[in-house]
Amino acid sequence: MSKKIEFENHFSARVLEIFFPEGYHVHSNEDILNLKNLWIANLKSWHSPYTCLIDFRDFDIKPELIPAFENTLKFFKNFFMRKIIGFYEDELKKPHVKIEMIFGYENAIKQTGLARGRGIQKVKGDLRSSIQIDNDFNAHVMEITFAEHVDFSNNADIQILKSKLQNILMMWHTPYSIMFNCVNCTFSPETHSEFVKVERFLKGFFCKAIIGYAPKEAKETYPFITFRSRHLAAASLENSGIDSGEIANCSTRKIGT
Repeated sequence: MSKKIEFENHFSARVLEIFFPEGYHVHSNEDILNLKNLWIANLKSWHSPYTCLIDFRDFDIKPELIPAFENTLKFFKNFFMRKIIGFYEDELKKPHVKIEMIFGYENAIKQTGLARGRGIQKVKGDLRSSIQIDNDFNAHVMEITFAEHVDFSNNADIQILKSKLQNILMMWHTPYSIMFNCVNCTFSPETHSEFVKVERFLKGFFCKAIIGYAPKEAKETYPFITFRSRHLAAASLENSGIDSGEIANCSTRKIGT
């Protein structure tokens, strides 16, 4: 069973969603620790109380490990979590965990700050879940990568990208630049004008520049300047004085270390 865990932060609604796109098995304390460590890492983005919505649709846990799992959930109440809600779809597969459990995802989000329909169904191949954003606050850079190949083929795709970025903007209070890892992404010419609108919107919220690196297709097909490698892209930001001026470290995928 895959250990893939995805966190969706809704800062304005103060809701954290935790999804297991390929299911999750808790068969050892290490499985609990894995979830705990990733959850803690995600909390670096949070500075206010939140409600947690956790996916139990394909979540299997050994009965003897339930107390340890429940203690882990209690642990997070000391770190801004004010409420936790689990959702499931099959009564026979529902784990017997002592938290509020609600049948159906749509029913669950009604109990949170998310408006009906604003929650995100995590399915393989879903564009929104393929977009991954890493914030390097020290270097003033937001880096966008893609878990699988993404082709921005129409304006609706660009709007999904904008929506994902809007959810992150509340974390930024200083100027920043955006770097696209283009290894797994392409843009059709029809999307360029819509992307320009998004770029204009972002520049109204501290964004200073948008660039890309390692283009999968010809550089002319991207709606921003691209560089052959990540190192060259990071260096261009340093030379322009946009980021913190720290030396790029491509081995750690951080611009400033």
